[in-house]
Amino acid sequence: MSVRVLIADDEANLAEHLRDRLTALWPGIEILPLAANGIEALRAINEEEPDVAFLDIRMPGLTGLEVAA
Repeated sequence: MSVRVLIADDEANLAEHLRDRLTALWPGIEILPLAANGIEALRAINEEEPDVAFLDIRMPGLTGLEVAA
């Protein structure tokens, strides 16, 4: 069974770097499409139900802390 992961960051290069590192270090991981802001992250969490979410603290729309709450 793969672990489904959401990455949310408004800085695309950082989100892509984290995605690349996780993919290299965590065999069998499934990375969901990257979320560029808090609103996209919340939608993805509600629709995709990831096992793990990496949330940037400062994002447009909602912060990572607001999404986590």
